[in-house]
Amino acid sequence: MNVLLLIVSLLLAAGDASCQNLRMLYMVQAGYQPRDIQERAEEYRKETGREVKLSFATYEEVYDLIHASAAAGRADFDVVLADLIWMDDYVARGILAPVPDRLAADISAGTVEEIHRPFRKDGRFWAYPFLANIQLLYVNRDLLARAGYQSLPETLEDLVEMARAAKNAGLVKYPLLDSWNRQEVLVCEFTLMAGAFGGSLTDADGKPRVDGPACVRALRFMASLMREGLMNPYSLQSNEVFAADAFLSGDVLFQTNWTFVTGRISRPGTGSPRLEAALIPVSRSVKPAASTSTVSGYQGLAVPANSARKEEAWRFIEYLAAPAFQRRHLTEMSVWKEVWDEPRTLQIDPDIGLKKAQIAGVHDRPGNPAYRTISLILQESLFAALQGTVAPDKALADAQARIGALP
Repeated sequence: MNVLLLIVSLLLAAGDASCQNLRMLYMVQAGYQPRDIQERAEEYRKETGREVKLSFATYEEVYDLIHASAAAGRADFDVVLADLIWMDDYVARGILAPVPDRLAADISAGTVEEIHRPFRKDGRFWAYPFLANIQLLYVNRDLLARAGYQSLPETLEDLVEMARAAKNAGLVKYPLLDSWNRQEVLVCEFTLMAGAFGGSLTDADGKPRVDGPACVRALRFMASLMREGLMNPYSLQSNEVFAADAFLSGDVLFQTNWTFVTGRISRPGTGSPRLEAALIPVSRSVKPAASTSTVSGYQGLAVPANSARKEEAWRFIEYLAAPAFQRRHLTEMSVWKEVWDEPRTLQIDPDIGLKKAQIAGVHDRPGNPAYRTISLILQESLFAALQGTVAPDKALADAQARIGALP
């Protein structure tokens, strides 16, 4: 298999790890960082005498490595980081072991349904929630005030009105900048926009349906922002980190992005632009049935079905994902309800109440064993519509035809 493998491998052991130690595959990404995982694994070693070999790879590499491990007679890893969008794929192929009943009860009691829902298939949990990631709206209050507005946008129509005012006043050439490059993030953005127009990317039976009325309205809206010059054209090349940097520099009025941006916003009194997070508004047409919309970007910890160390792997997962670990790293939103409501959480993360309100409007991307192919088809069609080479209605109709033809 041709994969650019393992950016970093950390061996926290002596001797033959393949015989004695757990092996964990983790992702180099936004979220809990490799050093955080390394420190927790070292604490586990000190407490239990058991060592953990940690391997780190990029997002796409993790998917390929998990599949390669599943095809082997013996698993290459005992613990893996599982993105929610791959869950149906993994479960359909028998790649993962189900979460033990004891831990499943903890998940149900300790996390909200919006977080644990994507990890539950066929009546069982297949991964232990670890990272709760959603998108928020980010607002430059200084630019907004100079455009003549003191209140945050309550609808998408309000947001467009404010962006036009800022552009027409010459405050900023492109009031909006997002990450709309031809990657998975574009499907994320489309998912939250479809939710903002009262729909989703699935039909009533849970099957992928990307050309419904709400989806068409969402893509027309996104394309109109490009056409009118409200959305920076560089959004079609930008990733989330670049978009965040542009917003943090004070050059963007509005942006949707992941929760990591909240930890990088300078608080009042620092002399920096007045920046803040807010709820993502919905279209006026769907209020008051819905007041906000976002997209899930969760990850869980799972055990491959062909691991020979399942029992210990689940013990380490419980240790790694425990509230005690997540309390130390409150720049990320904990998956645990008990952590949300603690005074120290509010002190370190003043946006936790906002995040709780935002997660209530969360939408998931389609759960389907063929999601990887579905996503690539949708990325192509969405990108063409945003470039202006294909009308939004036709782009989505073509995408649905190709998705519907998949085996």
